[in-house]
Amino acid sequence: MRKNLLLILLLSLSFSAFSQFKIGFQFSPILSSNRIDFTSDNVDLETDGTGLKLATGPFVDIQLTDNYYFNVGVFYASKRVGIEVRDKANAVPPSKEEYDLQYVQIPVSMKLYTNEVSLDKRIYFQFGAALEFNVKEKPADASNVIVENFRLFDTSLLAGLGMEYQIGTTTMLFGGLSYHRGLVNVVSESVDGLGGDLAMKNDYISLDLGIKF
Repeated sequence: MRKNLLLILLLSLSFSAFSQFKIGFQFSPILSSNRIDFTSDNVDLETDGTGLKLATGPFVDIQLTDNYYFNVGVFYASKRVGIEVRDKANAVPPSKEEYDLQYVQIPVSMKLYTNEVSLDKRIYFQFGAALEFNVKEKPADASNVIVENFRLFDTSLLAGLGMEYQIGTTTMLFGGLSYHRGLVNVVSESVDGLGGDLAMKNDYISLDLGIKF
């Protein structure tokens, strides 16, 4: 037992000595949208476009090899839910509702780097997931009634690519694009009388800009 513990300790120390940590900050304008799954004889509910929002926060890159990094962060992310409501029974113009959601987001991913494609520049590919905690929700208009409550948790898959540019011995700038696809129905409770169960999932595309030290 002691030998096993000693071996684990030595492996942990070796990994810590080998690993290098880079702390960074990311600023990401995002285009937020939502998918709607709903069937009813009373009304049609459809997605109402996209909205410009923001995700930002610190992260850590942990080097595993020369080309493989483990990435984890804590971001603040704002999202938009847009709904277009069409009444099937009455010939009236469609109405629209919009909700603002704010999350604390914990993304966990792997970053795969190429060798230098030109001087001090490398391309990276990123794959992972994010756990998100709803910290605030607000209808854009007080008359919005479709969604009464949103769930506390959300989860999304992420995939992205970009380029990193080394500007100093330990300093890098980066820029890229990523796609985040929601996995969880964010609606906890919807208004009675819709005639069906409402399910919505949040997606967004982000322009990822940042710096690492």
